[in-house]
Amino acid sequence: ALSKPLDEAFSLWKQLLEKPGIPCVRCPEQTVISLRLLAFLYNLQAQPIQAAESFLLLRSLCQKLGDTSGMANALCELAKILLQLECPSQAQVNLRMASGKGLGDP
Repeated sequence: ALSKPLDEAFSLWKQLLEKPGIPCVRCPEQTVISLRLLAFLYNLQAQPIQAAESFLLLRSLCQKLGDTSGMANALCELAKILLQLECPSQAQVNLRMASGKGLGDP
């Protein structure tokens, strides 16, 4: 019951971010902050799968915005969750991407 508003927000963000290109939002920076907050709130409610999905949405938005630092941060947070879920190989993949490989760095 407590996560219903979060689930609704996640669903709306997902619909918006599934569309190609940069989403039409008033302030992309505020949208990034909102998605980070959504992920952290899921994490606080001990819902790691939803938190991970939120960080994936955040990574996608940062990628569309060309924000490599935001992408790296989202990937690191995702890696933390994957480690908590005892998925070390997947966490390692995300950390490797966060370190620059896959973010557009040479």
